[in-house]
Amino acid sequence: MTDTFADSLNRWNGRATQLLARIAAAALAVLAVITFCDVIARYFFNSPFSFTVEVTEILMGVMIYFGIGLTTHDNDHIAVDFVTLRLSEWMRALLGLVMNVLAFGFLVLMVWRLWLRAFALFEKGDVSPIMLFPRWPTAMVMAAGAIFFLTSLLVHIIFGYRRLSTGDTSPPPVSTSRPYTD
Repeated sequence: MTDTFADSLNRWNGRATQLLARIAAAALAVLAVITFCDVIARYFFNSPFSFTVEVTEILMGVMIYFGIGLTTHDNDHIAVDFVTLRLSEWMRALLGLVMNVLAFGFLVLMVWRLWLRAFALFEKGDVSPIMLFPRWPTAMVMAAGAIFFLTSLLVHIIFGYRRLSTGDTSPPPVSTSRPYTD
């Protein structure tokens, strides 16, 4: 893969994951408002919302699968590095590449299974028990969000391979700007 392909994939993935993270943030805000209103309705009016659990399930799927792509793209996962700090830069770069390749393989299986599950829910016509929301759109949204998690890992693999092949074993840049939190 050429450097221009890797760089354009990195830019494209960054923009897409930022957009998805903003949607996840909106879902979190909606979830907070619904939960707040449900608590008020339950304790002050003794009349809780019947749809809170189902909406929470849907919004949690959106939040997790839309947010994980940006977290991976920006390399912002929590990492315990007290063992790897004792390794050389080259060994850390190699270990990072191997871990990303293994994670990519696992994630390909996960995304494949998510899509199969979404299509099975669609064919089955499964709906939620109270509000009768169809379940397949949420499963498709989750599977689509997981694709950006996959492309973020692909970007890390490409840049990790580039670091090892060029001999540049300096650590990858850490994201310092957070445009999605404006």
